[in-house]
Amino acid sequence: MSEFDESATLPAMHAGSCGNNCADALDRLWEYLDAELEAPDSDVVRAHLSECQGCLEEYDVEVVVKNLVRRGCQEVAPDALRMRIHEQLTVMRVTTSLD
Repeated sequence: MSEFDESATLPAMHAGSCGNNCADALDRLWEYLDAELEAPDSDVVRAHLSECQGCLEEYDVEVVVKNLVRRGCQEVAPDALRMRIHEQLTVMRVTTSLD
């Protein structure tokens, strides 16, 4: 196994090491971070994170990534660019509707 292959398996071994619904919790992690889960599902993920160190560490990494992206996306597009994008989307929508 190459070094690349070994590093690809490390997160799977690290996160979710408790075996208690780790895959489910990690699959819903982004929804949990974005507050998109209904209360019962959110409670299940929160409870799992409180019990599983590996998944909690994965959660912490995802929070850092989310904050870095948010911080890097503070700029507002110039009005001319926004207008060009809007026009292109309108053209694409009309073209698609006609086809």
